[in-house]
Amino acid sequence: MTGTIVARLRESARTAWQIVRGVVGENAYERYLEHHRRNHPDEQPLPEREFWRRHVDRQDATPGSRCC
Repeated sequence: MTGTIVARLRESARTAWQIVRGVVGENAYERYLEHHRRNHPDEQPLPEREFWRRHVDRQDATPGSRCC
C-alpha cells in the first residue's frame, strides 16, 4: 500500500514538473523536435544552441505580454 502511494506521488510530481516546464518554456526545444519530425522529416533540425538563439531573438523582437 505504501509503495502504491509513493508511486502515485512520484507520478504526480513528474506530471507537475512537466507542466511547470511547459509554462516557463523550458520544453520548447523538445516540442520543436517533435514538430520537426512530424512535418519536416527530410530536413535536419536546428542544433539546440541555434534553436535557443533564434528563440530568444524572436522573443526580443516581438515581446508580446511577457514580463521581462
